[in-house]
Amino acid sequence: MPFDTAEAAQQVYSAFLRKDVRALRKINDKCIESIGAEFSEGMYLLAQISYILVKILVKPRYWRKEGASTMRALDASLKSCIPVAKARNEAQTAACFRKSLQLIGSLDAKDRRFITTLGEKSKLKIASTLYAQGFSLGIASEITGVDQREIMSYAGGTMMFDRLKSEVTMGERLKRARKIFEG
Repeated sequence: MPFDTAEAAQQVYSAFLRKDVRALRKINDKCIESIGAEFSEGMYLLAQISYILVKILVKPRYWRKEGASTMRALDASLKSCIPVAKARNEAQTAACFRKSLQLIGSLDAKDRRFITTLGEKSKLKIASTLYAQGFSLGIASEITGVDQREIMSYAGGTMMFDRLKSEVTMGERLKRARKIFEG
């Protein structure tokens, strides 16, 4: 069953307030899993946000004086998205999440250390996770807008496939296959 966008938004905001990186990672996994089950733009954007928030929380430079006003604005933006998501209007929810992503983008603009932005990294991670979950490379690329070669390179250079691999035995797979063809 897909993860509810309003519930996910509330959980992301709560974990962000607590600066709970572990919770944000788990929420991100659930968001990506939900995208795989039933795509929604709001959930996709929330998956990006939750991934980026993890990166922000583990890097103190984003919390320094020069980023403090942006972090307060991000807090307010995320909080304002919760009632919008609860209203179940996909277009308005996506627009609200895009505003939060724009604020996050301004953090990247202030700190030009890296060639790849946090937004680009989040898309690559989501695409690679979808690919590792069994989606075709083309679909993962189409959903996220990330080049197929980048997805393959990232997924192949990480332990992603090992982490997401199924723990189903060969015997269980055969049993399931027989059941499908018998019925």
